[in-house]
Amino acid sequence: MLENLRRESSLGRDELVELLERPGGYRDLERGTVTFWEFYEFLNDHADYRGSIREFQETWSDFFDGPMPGIEDVLDRVRAQYRIAFLSNSNEIHADVIPRKFSTLFQKDDRFIWSYRFKCAKPDPEMFQRALEVCGALPHHAVFVDDLLENVFAARTLGLKAFQFRDSLQLARELEAEGLLRPER
Repeated sequence: MLENLRRESSLGRDELVELLERPGGYRDLERGTVTFWEFYEFLNDHADYRGSIREFQETWSDFFDGPMPGIEDVLDRVRAQYRIAFLSNSNEIHADVIPRKFSTLFQKDDRFIWSYRFKCAKPDPEMFQRALEVCGALPHHAVFVDDLLENVFAARTLGLKAFQFRDSLQLARELEAEGLLRPER
């Protein structure tokens, strides 16, 4: 995705990464403080992005590689005991793409909690509080899994059991070791 953006702009890779981190960049998009259209204009103004809004939407949607091997099995095992909610630092485009592109991962009772809708994002404690409200759960009754360690630490400070995702097998083993998931037979 980054390479495709770079090809349509006047900036090099490192300059583009730096620009995306600035106010008006993708973190503000995830927090819902700028719309996708405003983000597109931000790139037009600061990176001389030359693609159309439609091309930009396609490029921005081509961000995900696909499900991690084995995650479907882990999710099925978790669903046998618990409700599942997906908490994502996402924008309006990804919130549309993710459920469709990865539909095999989701079931009708799963909840989606998109950061842009709440005007905050992980690791902000408010994002976790809002997610708990949506789920109707107390921190000590919730488990949080994330690939970013800073988000795991933030969740733990609020009283959630939290695990860093590295791979599906490791996650299943950690949940089993904590007594949160029945061992496979």
